[in-house]
Amino acid sequence: MKKMIFIIIVAIIVVVIAVLGVWHLVLSRPNPPLRTDKFTIGDNIFSVEVASTTMEQTRGLSGRAGLEKNEGMLFLFSSSGVQNFWMKDMNFPIDIIWIGDGKVLGFAENAEPQPGVPLWKLKIYSSPDDVDTVLEVNAGTVTDDGIKIGDLVYSPVVK
Repeated sequence: MKKMIFIIIVAIIVVVIAVLGVWHLVLSRPNPPLRTDKFTIGDNIFSVEVASTTMEQTRGLSGRAGLEKNEGMLFLFSSSGVQNFWMKDMNFPIDIIWIGDGKVLGFAENAEPQPGVPLWKLKIYSSPDDVDTVLEVNAGTVTDDGIKIGDLVYSPVVK
């Protein structure tokens, strides 16, 4: 009887350790890589990661150290309208470029991280109406690259 109890206790301990190990691996795993593509605004070509699912869009660039020059994250939405963005867990400032119907409709320049700010107090950046695509790039890109409202965009991933 004592041997059976010992075996059961050891089995329970092994199961608990295994569950905790798997749980740790899942939580400590970095964000999975997103598919990449090229995205063009006027004469400017960007290498972008494409966020098309709700989970990818919610995670966005959160937790990253930064972007290289001419890199960005492209958000594709299934319908056009007003799109809302925040700087949750961001570590660097960005420009947010609002796009609809194949052209730039507007932008939010130099959106700054807000470390330590509770979710309900984060600044919300809202697009104009009819936006179906959003490009996040390093702060200063809109000015440095001369991006203007009305500039045409091209990408094989945009509808």
